[in-house]
Amino acid sequence: MVREHGVDVALERLVASGVISGEQRGAVLRAVDEQERAGRAGGGRVAAEIVAYVGAGLVAAGLGLFVDNAWAQVAQSGRVVLLAVVAGCAVWGAVALAGGCAGVFRRVPIASAGRARLAAVLLVLAAAAVTGAVATAFGAHRGDETAMAGSIAGLLVAALGYLLVPSVIGLVAVAGFGIASILIVTSELFDVRSPWQGISLMMFGALWFGLAGARLLVAEWAGYLLGGVIAVIGAQSVTYGESLWRPGLTALIGVLCLVLYVIARDAVLVLGGAAGIAVAVVQVVADYTAGGPVVASVVLGIGALVLTVGLVVLLARQGSGRTG
Repeated sequence: MVREHGVDVALERLVASGVISGEQRGAVLRAVDEQERAGRAGGGRVAAEIVAYVGAGLVAAGLGLFVDNAWAQVAQSGRVVLLAVVAGCAVWGAVALAGGCAGVFRRVPIASAGRARLAAVLLVLAAAAVTGAVATAFGAHRGDETAMAGSIAGLLVAALGYLLVPSVIGLVAVAGFGIASILIVTSELFDVRSPWQGISLMMFGALWFGLAGARLLVAEWAGYLLGGVIAVIGAQSVTYGESLWRPGLTALIGVLCLVLYVIARDAVLVLGGAAGIAVAVVQVVADYTAGGPVVASVVLGIGALVLTVGLVVLLARQGSGRTG
């Protein structure tokens, strides 16, 4: 109801300012109503969607059982072909669900929500199958090279899958394959104690923040969330053992999230900023103090004071806004 009222208010303002006509306003509202009615899936369509998800799960389970029980009995070329066929069929099914060639590579999928979700799942399955196919093809090389080739191939296919059918699950897949690729590549190129692994992860997280801030993702909140998680993982991976770099960088990420919240006003940013600062404080207390009830009480008291100040200011502004 809140969203419908907001749409009505925005359209009324556009009509009043002469940007659109009353007939155009009516056409927009009818299109919104039709989209909402189409989004309410009937019982048959819900059942079909459930069956399709179960089928996709069984395909993944079958692949797992095949790898576990019969993988060694199949030649290397046969394994590559099998995984490539699975990937190709998954991509074909995803494109068909998205509405064919006219329904892919769009900022917002034109297919129904259920079909778009299933298409995204199939594309993630395709990325996993390509990862396995490439890793199998490179099986004769050292383990690090095989894992590197597989993870990078999976990242590329996951990114292509997201471009085909933008979705939150596609974003998660790209982030997962990206993290794996960065960890494998940096482990191969640098010493295990090198800070470049953590720095690379923080740069990857910053990329997600940039894409979300530029509104290039299907869901900005997901970009902020993934960027924050990846950046904090990188901050915690810069050094090993006790070091002020870890809580310091984590707190800095939290502060940057709060600064971005002032600009973007996305709830994920303020929650992530608060969580980052809290993690940094707890880490400093755990690593550089003797702990005990005194330190815990001081942190608790400071937190309660900050919370009280925030509530007082928020309530005062809300009260002044009502009187105004």
